[in-house]
Amino acid sequence: MSTPVGDNERYDLVLEKPDGDLLRAQIKTGRVKDGVVRFKGVSQHTNSSGHVYKQYGDDVDCFLVHSNETEETYFVDSEEVGTSMHLRIDPPAQKTSQINWAEEYHLEQQWPPTDHSKRDSTVTAVIDALESVEGTVYIDPTREGDQVLLFVDADDETHRIGAKTGWIVNGRVRFTPSEAAEYHLVYCDELDDLLSVHSDEFNESISFRVDSENTREGTNPVDKYTFENNWPPSIVGTSPTDPTPELTRFISRLEDKQMAYNRVEYDGKREVEVYCGGSYFRIRVESAWIENGLIRFNANGNNVDYYSFENPEKEEWYLVSDDSFGSSISLRVDPPEKEDYRINFAKDYLLERMWPV
Repeated sequence: MSTPVGDNERYDLVLEKPDGDLLRAQIKTGRVKDGVVRFKGVSQHTNSSGHVYKQYGDDVDCFLVHSNETEETYFVDSEEVGTSMHLRIDPPAQKTSQINWAEEYHLEQQWPPTDHSKRDSTVTAVIDALESVEGTVYIDPTREGDQVLLFVDADDETHRIGAKTGWIVNGRVRFTPSEAAEYHLVYCDELDDLLSVHSDEFNESISFRVDSENTREGTNPVDKYTFENNWPPSIVGTSPTDPTPELTRFISRLEDKQMAYNRVEYDGKREVEVYCGGSYFRIRVESAWIENGLIRFNANGNNVDYYSFENPEKEEWYLVSDDSFGSSISLRVDPPEKEDYRINFAKDYLLERMWPV
């Protein structure tokens, strides 16, 4: 184990495996809430505009997550982590096979890692699938680093296929698209399945819902994109759910204030996924009320990163990180009778100030 010289690197440690390979590790604190160990897959710093968040991307190879509550350290491959990740320690209320069980990520069990790079298994799965249909597969020698394959179909037409690894974050399969690909074939080890999507179906990114019981219209259910159901890939299409008035006003606020973001994708009547550069985060918009000089709201989201709500008496919006409170939080809008360092003043959580870009 080695530490970098200086403070300009995005990783905290360099780990040497028994075979001599080196891994760049980022250390994170895991916090237990609602039966899961939670940690962020983004770094944070503050400038004159407020908080700035950035995903680690290819800057790290793995995360070492330590939880004081469980007294355990977990090893997580960076390819499995989006903006955040949850490791479950308690049985869920609703059982599903798509669960990241914390015990499976114990450092003692994961070390030394033998499956850090999933690229080979992904390409193998893609080639096996393409060879099962009529046509010929070639590896594009000009884009080998981007894992783009060439597939010549039965009509002698050539297609560029992006062979991509998918990972599950917040109940969705996500992957990093290739600009050079016409189709994307996404292998997700957690699903043990291959997904097929046409690149014309999305702009910069797309994700697939794995929780079939909670799948709503417009949420890209994963079963519609499996290789056997969607080859050759067609434009399955999506249609957003009708948002609540609060959510509509929230999006209008973003536009009116010219908040920086690429796009907003509906994930429910009250929830959206906001894409900013290479990062994304989930926001749930709630109704709020004022009581005894405090603005209050109910935290009813599941696996959201932020809550946003409007002051019912002023044209002000607030943004509160899910990590900022336990089961509830209130923000003071009126001056307190007595000063207290524990007071959360509403002005400190204004949307324009907290916007995580």
